[in-house]
Amino acid sequence: MKIFILLAGLAVLAAAVPVPVPYHAFCRTLWLFSSPCAAVSTTLVQQIQAFNPMFGCAKCHYTLGAGTPLGITANHSSTDGMAVENITFTFSPTVMTGGCRVTGQSTSLGFTSLLDNGLNYCNLYDLLSASGLSSGPGFMEMTNEWACLGYGLASCKA
Repeated sequence: MKIFILLAGLAVLAAAVPVPVPYHAFCRTLWLFSSPCAAVSTTLVQQIQAFNPMFGCAKCHYTLGAGTPLGITANHSSTDGMAVENITFTFSPTVMTGGCRVTGQSTSLGFTSLLDNGLNYCNLYDLLSASGLSSGPGFMEMTNEWACLGYGLASCKA
């Protein structure tokens, strides 16, 4: 009898537990620049616009959501339009150096494997590299496999 009550109680608990939401692949990075945030923000907005297919970049698939001195939102989509990733950049001035601290994040919207072979990292890094920001003085990147799934497998092409 005690086993029956225990099993009935477990069944009630199992029914009350919500179904887990599928995971999404993501990447979070932290970049430091010796340039002011306004310059970094403007450069990233210009690169996102340059990578927009409506402006002549047929192989690129970035669209700008909003761009302000404090943050940028954008989307990246696959060539077939089936996969979409949200991209955000947040800017914070560094008081001591007059530079900029940028937090970048790319998150897949579809129900994908957590291991995306570096797709979300490349969404961020391709913009940074093509704009020339990654080769500027004082540039530093901080991320790892925990903050940026697939980071170690990334093979970016910008």
